[in-house]
Amino acid sequence: MTFTIDVHHHILPDVFWRATNDAPTSSPDAAARTLGLPDSLIDFTADTTRAVAQLHYGNTFARTPNVKYIFSHAGGTIPYLATRFSIVDEMNVIPGAEERGKAADTLRRLYWDTALSWHPANLRMLRSVVGMGQVLFGSDYPYLRRDLAVSCRSEVESSAELQANEARAVLAGNAFRLFPRFAGHAVTQTTNTA
Repeated sequence: MTFTIDVHHHILPDVFWRATNDAPTSSPDAAARTLGLPDSLIDFTADTTRAVAQLHYGNTFARTPNVKYIFSHAGGTIPYLATRFSIVDEMNVIPGAEERGKAADTLRRLYWDTALSWHPANLRMLRSVVGMGQVLFGSDYPYLRRDLAVSCRSEVESSAELQANEARAVLAGNAFRLFPRFAGHAVTQTTNTA
């Protein structure tokens, strides 16, 4: 997970950063390890989903409105499970609803990258849950093979799910809006015709 912190407001305590630093980078589920499945198949997406749920239902997002959170891999299974979050909200079974508000509103203010999640079905779910203005390009390189990382960019650029302006926004525009200090450092592609 990547967090953008407003350095003028120290809203996350040192204990958070220590816990983040000490967090496991592989699945704690020993049974998953015995199956021989890569963590990136299920565990990382489930961990991301769990983190979003805990941050929302623990009211962390509500208490940190100036933090710009970016969740990798389209937020794990969040786009698929967004309706379940709405049902939990409607049932009002988790205390603190007055402070945190609805999950649907929270999800629309978070940011989501396309690492391993750039195919049309993923983009369609992101559009329906958060809107394309909150989606940032991500490839997962160097963990993803280089040829796949390179091709995912062109797949986003030419995706039937996106209008041309949306593809440009996902590939760079949304990131420049989120990090305006980098907008002047944009790299332009040129074609060598020699």
